[in-house]
Amino acid sequence: MNKCFAVLILASILVVPSFAGTINFSGRAGLYTAPGATGASAMYGVAANYDITQNLALRGAVETSTYTVNNQTTTFTPVSVDLIYSQTVGGYLHPYAGAGVSYNTTTMGGSSTQTSGAQAEAGVRFDLAGFSAGVEYRYFIPDINKTNQTSSSYNAYATGAFSQSISF
Repeated sequence: MNKCFAVLILASILVVPSFAGTINFSGRAGLYTAPGATGASAMYGVAANYDITQNLALRGAVETSTYTVNNQTTTFTPVSVDLIYSQTVGGYLHPYAGAGVSYNTTTMGGSSTQTSGAQAEAGVRFDLAGFSAGVEYRYFIPDINKTNQTSSSYNAYATGAFSQSISF
């Protein structure tokens, strides 16, 4: 059921914008530091970016990470929507910052919980002849009812080689 919900949210993100821009899909991978976990774990997923203006974009992402807390294997899957503000430097360098909300599923010991969360990010994207790649730091509040429990991730992502841009 939760995967269906994630697909519906991502599909809505792709359909809701006016049909005048470009949607870029990317693969994402990084390291996630979970609340209460020792060390970082791999986090990977996919994202779709829609440019609203030259400097403002809407991004939807689905990511997942599996880690251990108190000797229990835990899987964290956020489905996020972010508003990203960027600038262009030299025609190919794009530093940015953004924030958004997420719907999170955490599975531990066969039991799943869903929470609403928030996140903020800062990063830089490089454009190189039809290919773009970037790095970013994300700060998560996985449950907005527990703001003292935070997490973070360092991500890298790429578009072009294994993605498709769709123009409407």
